[in-house]
Amino acid sequence: MRLRYAAWGLCLTVLPLSAQTSVIELLVLDSLEGTPLEAVSVAWTDGTRAMAQLTDPHGRCAIAWPGSGPLELRLARAGYRPRSMGLDPDDARGRRPFTVYLAALELPAVEVVRKPEVVFERPDLHAADLLINDDGIWVLAYEHPRLLRAEVDAGKEILRGVRLVLLDTNFREWASCPLPEDVLGLRRDLRNTALVEGVSRAFAIHRAGDHLELEPFGLEDLRSKVLPWTDSIGGRILGNNSDGVMPAFDHLAYDPVNDTTRVVCTVMDTFMMALFRSEYRQLRGPEKVLAMNLASELGVDEETVAGYMSGFQHNIWFKPVYAPLFVAGDTLLVFDHASARLRKFTRGLVETASVPLPYLAEQGGRYRPMRIIQDRADGKLFALFQHNGIQWVRPIDPVSGALGLRVRLTFRYPERTQVYGGHVYYVYRPVESLQKRTIYRERL
Repeated sequence: MRLRYAAWGLCLTVLPLSAQTSVIELLVLDSLEGTPLEAVSVAWTDGTRAMAQLTDPHGRCAIAWPGSGPLELRLARAGYRPRSMGLDPDDARGRRPFTVYLAALELPAVEVVRKPEVVFERPDLHAADLLINDDGIWVLAYEHPRLLRAEVDAGKEILRGVRLVLLDTNFREWASCPLPEDVLGLRRDLRNTALVEGVSRAFAIHRAGDHLELEPFGLEDLRSKVLPWTDSIGGRILGNNSDGVMPAFDHLAYDPVNDTTRVVCTVMDTFMMALFRSEYRQLRGPEKVLAMNLASELGVDEETVAGYMSGFQHNIWFKPVYAPLFVAGDTLLVFDHASARLRKFTRGLVETASVPLPYLAEQGGRYRPMRIIQDRADGKLFALFQHNGIQWVRPIDPVSGALGLRVRLTFRYPERTQVYGGHVYYVYRPVESLQKRTIYRERL
């Protein structure tokens, strides 16, 4: 008899608890397409226990909630943004099923590009410099740099044990030859012919059958008679008289038939010129007298002489004038960065137009191009930028000076970057790597 009463007491205590249990039916849908989502993890806490359930193929699940307060649900599924929400069981019972939407997780756009193509890689030699022309790809390969150098050569890369290599269009070594002395790098003349600058001599290169021959000539001839002349148009040879000291120079056009020279235009950094000429005020009395005597002999003013006497090019404030000249079809283009203008000239050397250079004003001039480079294969112009070791190239519209879409190079801190035939070439070696310096190329 006592056992019967005990059983009835147990039933009376269970029934009220069962009466308080709420069954919540959930339907989880995609917020964009409205389709049911399967295998969505629905988690909640029942007292001190963590509970979880997955939705079925129809996006449904049923939750038995014994409590009377609000229910905290956490929904998660791969490819969707996780969602946390509070749910009142009394409200949920009135809507069967209770619909919940999950938003798809959108990943940021990623640019997919081809892996950089290896142009030159040797297990025994580093690639130091390259130059591309109609002959192929010229490469200076070396064993190691010269570590001991004179003070005047500080900052220069002097190469020792150098070999000149010519690659064909399939990047195969067509010919090579050793260089008889330490080398500074490859240079080009106005016809885009490859030359080599050594520490005591320069070398012209001749192809003789399947091998290369070197013809030495003077360094002074290279620096004063070859390198200043960069291109030609209408029978005239184009160059400049920049000396790297005075913050002004002239672009020149030399007519070899008549042996005459005309000034295309003069470029000058007015602010830097004011600093250059102000050096005269810093000279002592005897130095000013010497400057005046030299100015009288040379036919210039004493302030210009004082700028040279003081070694202004070594001043911390000094920046050389950058205003390269390029031939684009039948037009001469001068990128005058000092005045922030793109100046245009006809074949007859007459200035026809001038437009602002937009890239000098973009983002307040924060990212200025390292230099302007030209694809010698098709004449297109590009601006080369670098920030935190990342380099990118942007094409330049020769009419408006506007920049096109940027092409970012894969590796950080590339060297010797140049463009030819719709590809960008550069030298790169991974940091703290045993790999030799290698030449890569990427399509623009």
